[in-house]
Amino acid sequence: MSHTALISSLFTCSIVAASLATGAPAFAGEQGHFRGLAVLNNTKFNEVKAPEGHPYKAAWSGEQEGLVFNDERKPFLDKAHYIVQYVGDAGTATGYCFKTFTMKDGDQVFARCDWKGQEGGSAGTVTILGGTGKYAGIKGKGTFKFTNVTPVVNWDSLEIDYEVP
Repeated sequence: MSHTALISSLFTCSIVAASLATGAPAFAGEQGHFRGLAVLNNTKFNEVKAPEGHPYKAAWSGEQEGLVFNDERKPFLDKAHYIVQYVGDAGTATGYCFKTFTMKDGDQVFARCDWKGQEGGSAGTVTILGGTGKYAGIKGKGTFKFTNVTPVVNWDSLEIDYEVP
């Protein structure tokens, strides 16, 4: 093996080793199933009450912030900074939200949720809308179940099938 080929081979091995040491990033064509749990803290809440007798009662908006963990300890969304911004209607106990997941390297995944209230929280669907960096073009769908733990702390259990183009 020539000196140049040896250096090239060692360089390739060091790149592969570094990538394995930092956790496998998303690769083009990657598909997967994410199951995880997040802890969220209420950071903002607004309520607009309807006039007396109005069937819709009140409208809500708010924001929550926390951390999400991948149940299988795979890199996708594991320990991502997680922000949920939501709007809802007290009369129908329905609404939608924006979900933003930011990885340690700054790459983001953006999703939308549609929810319906239930005893102790809400549940609904999640649709991945796209992302940045290695997650550009990502898409997927799944479900979530949101649970109020205290007036400030909440759980968000997520299951999402995703594909990176």
